Amino acid sequence: MADEDGPRRAKAVTIYDVAEAAGVAPSTVSRALTKPGRVNPETAHRIRQIADSLGYRAKRAAEPDERERSKVIVVSVAGLANLFFVDTLNGIEDEASALGYSVLVSDGRANLHVEQQAIHRSVELADGIILISPRMPDGAITEFARRKPLVVVNRVVRGVPSVVQNFTDGMAQVVEHLTDLGHRTVTFISGPSDAWIGAVRREALQKACQARGVTMRRIGPVEGTVRSGVGAVPEWLQHRTTAVVTFNDDIALGFSYGVRERGFRVPDDVSIVGIDNTQSSSVFAPPLTSLAVAGHGQGAVAARRILTELRGGATTSNTIVVPMKLIRRASTGPAPDRIVS
Repeated sequence: MADEDGPRRAKAVTIYDVAEAAGVAPSTVSRALTKPGRVNPETAHRIRQIADSLGYRAKRAAEPDERERSKVIVVSVAGLANLFFVDTLNGIEDEASALGYSVLVSDGRANLHVEQQAIHRSVELADGIILISPRMPDGAITEFARRKPLVVVNRVVRGVPSVVQNFTDGMAQVVEHLTDLGHRTVTFISGPSDAWIGAVRREALQKACQARGVTMRRIGPVEGTVRSGVGAVPEWLQHRTTAVVTFNDDIALGFSYGVRERGFRVPDDVSIVGIDNTQSSSVFAPPLTSLAVAGHGQGAVAARRILTELRGGATTSNTIVVPMKLIRRASTGPAPDRIVS
């Protein structure tokens, strides 16, 4: 526990030790000790008591702000090949640059070791850290969050600020759209097994299907790539459904290509729905119906959360849930009267 950790440290107690013991962000400790009028009085008093009990000694007044002078936010992305992550990065960079911050991007390549090493090497440079669909374990994420302000996108980690999509409502929109078109059978092509958000998407779709009496099958897990979408076609052919929903747009585009190569028509023989609404979804033939993040996107929301903390504003460690909206395009249409072999 945090309270047990402090007394065992041989080195000088830092604001990060106090933050861990108090269960607050390091920036909150800094404000409580240097600008108490900007922190809830009860919280500020508790932090001062904890600081005293740990033997914390305040450094010279200029030092708490030294690390803020780098004006760099480090962003770790699960894989830059995914266009949705690129869109998320654009949202982060738009918000960061508006306040004079630079963004340093690391491609984790969907590998927890690569991801972790990159953050280890850059954590001292960073003012704050944003992790997009991280693969590293919760304990590693929590440890980084103790050292620097940190926000996680597409995953929930207890005690760490997170930004996730409202898939309960989003998948309800998908199933409502499909049932309005007469579909009663759906296949879900699931994504990578180590992607936290994959299980969340699958479970939300399953509940939405159950609520509307739709039979759902599952293929996967598979990698979140176009190639994996093409590769899922043979298994779908063994148990045909009139609609297919995929883990992301890349899989959906690959699946659409694969079934059309085998002589099927989209959406006449099968309707297809992707997730993320990447740029390619609207220019593919036929254009892809996709479940999108509404508004300015998760990246912008995550950046605003971390920039608020860095600038001394009031924040919480709660999960931020962003709304979703189904973008209807030509890849979905009325269910066929019968499934033709």
